[in-house]
Amino acid sequence: MHLMMDDQGGNNAVTREYRKGNWTVNETMVLIEAKEMDYERRMKRSGDHSEGRNKPTELRWKWVEDYCWGKGCLRSQNQCNDKWDNLMRDYKKVREYQRKVAEREGNDSKQRSYWEMEKNERKEKSLPSNMLRQIYERLEEVVEKKGAQTVAATAGGGGGSDPNITNLPYVMDRPMVSTFQPSLPPLLQHQLSAPIPAAIPLPLPQASPQLPPPPAPIIQPPPLSYAQPLPTIGRLTSKEKEKRWWQWRRHQWDCKQHK
Repeated sequence: MHLMMDDQGGNNAVTREYRKGNWTVNETMVLIEAKEMDYERRMKRSGDHSEGRNKPTELRWKWVEDYCWGKGCLRSQNQCNDKWDNLMRDYKKVREYQRKVAEREGNDSKQRSYWEMEKNERKEKSLPSNMLRQIYERLEEVVEKKGAQTVAATAGGGGGSDPNITNLPYVMDRPMVSTFQPSLPPLLQHQLSAPIPAAIPLPLPQASPQLPPPPAPIIQPPPLSYAQPLPTIGRLTSKEKEKRWWQWRRHQWDCKQHK
């Protein structure tokens, strides 16, 4: 397989001839190291969206190819991607089997460790037949390291993870309890922390007693009017004027007495 690629200047062309066939142990160890370095590189640049973990997947695998090529592993980015997927698939199967064996050790289980079985016995249990212990332990080291770094980055405000590695520790083994306390005066905090009393039913309004109706007002007859027009005083003598004046005064006094 050949690949034509330009150098940084864009003038000269470099031809890469990739190696075919099965991967050697040394090539596999170089690939694991490349993935470890690639993840650390992306973790350091996680704050830069243009250079961080938001880079396209094909560009990240191109970086892995360049790293492997510099270490003597002449494999393409597609070969590295496929090999890594196969490694992680076999690693997860062996890890799960080893976990079950460890759990049944105290129950007189007859299950043997993966490393004690022959290839045909591994195939019977649907396990990888050719996983080497040194490769498994190197993968376990990288996976655990990445899981711890991912948890630390998430706790510090980072985000995202490599979908190929899912060996994150179970840090959410209990429900989260909010510790947020509002900044309130002591009096209001005491009132908020005090239990709310049960609702007290309000008494029903009682009917007011019936009062007797007020007595009807006494209607008095209108007073008799004894007012009379003043006598017309014409050409009278002084005695007649005085006499009529006294008559008028008496009449006024009688009206007042009747009122």
